[in-house]
Amino acid sequence: MIAFLLVVYTAIVIVLVKVGVVRAQPYPIALVVVAGIFIIGGVVAAWTLCAPVSMRVVASHHIVQIVPYVKGQIKKLYARPLQPLHQGDPLLDIDPAPYQFAVNQLEAQLQSSKDNVEQSAAGLEAARANVKKSEAAVGQAVAAVNTAKAGVAGAEAAAKKAGAADELAKIEEQMDLEILKENAVAISRLKVDQATQNRKQADAAYEQAQTDITQAQAASAQAEAALAEAQAAQLQAAAAASQSEAALKVATSGVAVIQAQLDHAQFNLTQCHVTAPADGFVVNWQVQEGTMLVPLPLAPAGTFINTSETGVVAVFPQNYLMNVEPGNDVELVLNSYPGRLFNAKVECIVEATGEGQFAPGGEIPRASTIGSQGLLAVRIILPEDEAKSLNIPLGAGGVVAIYTEHGKSVHIISKVAIRMKKWLLYVLPT
Repeated sequence: MIAFLLVVYTAIVIVLVKVGVVRAQPYPIALVVVAGIFIIGGVVAAWTLCAPVSMRVVASHHIVQIVPYVKGQIKKLYARPLQPLHQGDPLLDIDPAPYQFAVNQLEAQLQSSKDNVEQSAAGLEAARANVKKSEAAVGQAVAAVNTAKAGVAGAEAAAKKAGAADELAKIEEQMDLEILKENAVAISRLKVDQATQNRKQADAAYEQAQTDITQAQAASAQAEAALAEAQAAQLQAAAAASQSEAALKVATSGVAVIQAQLDHAQFNLTQCHVTAPADGFVVNWQVQEGTMLVPLPLAPAGTFINTSETGVVAVFPQNYLMNVEPGNDVELVLNSYPGRLFNAKVECIVEATGEGQFAPGGEIPRASTIGSQGLLAVRIILPEDEAKSLNIPLGAGGVVAIYTEHGKSVHIISKVAIRMKKWLLYVLPT
């Protein structure tokens, strides 16, 4: 484009000389040359800073190394190299038999653990019922103890009353006997006999009351023994319930552990069927049916090219990017599509370059090897619908023109240049 500007300026100068506006003398010619340098130089400077163009362009895709999650022999190989695939299409099958065996074994263990949980739950319910039953028995025993104590108190009260009656009967008998001694006529023999009979009955009643006290105390002691036994049974039932509850917790946790193991085994089983991670195709197949695969990144089965997203990177001198911002309009010509012009946007400027990275090591960097070419990369994104419709090869080149918000009057130069490149691709392939 600079040569084109020089040709245009030279033609204008020649016309001016022919018509006599500029004389063909040393000073006018020198003035014209100096003016041309400043004019063309200024135009070129404004052009490169406001609408930079780069021919260092490359199209990239995400690369996925096909590494299986599980190891095993390839049972079936579906994909063929360079064959277009959609996301989820099968790539290969690893022999699932060992992983199916593990799933079957864990399913059986899981069912056994669930049965243990049910048995433990039933045992806990029975233990809790025994606890309630023992609590009721303790309540009955407490009531029996209270009744027996009340019986003892009643027997003691009856004994006191019988004792008092016996003492009174003895006193009456003694009085009658003394009266009879002193004066046999003063009292009848029948009355004395009656007093003696009453005293004997009072003695018998007192003895019976003492016997009732003994029986009541024995009943109270028996009730207290029954209470102690009921309380011991209650403690035993509570301990059995606690043990059953602990057994239920252990059985339940065992179910969770086996369920986790089963989930992992089922996940491993599903990983035996390897599918395409995205739209794209496989290159560099290194396997065939019967090949043993291992989950090691150093030994991939092949390489998958993800064509669902295409990235375009263009390289510019750093000073060319002083006005470039994310979102600026971009026109793009790809060598794979002569005669076509694509509109895109600036996604970002990659403000980093490997030339500024120093690897840690024991050797001091040599000053003679340190330097930079002064270039930065710009990532460009195509419209989503257009990117999906195109089949841009990995590593395709082209030309990029970025139109900043500054110096829009010089954008025409880049527009003309990139359109010329678009048509020149038919006869001058890059």
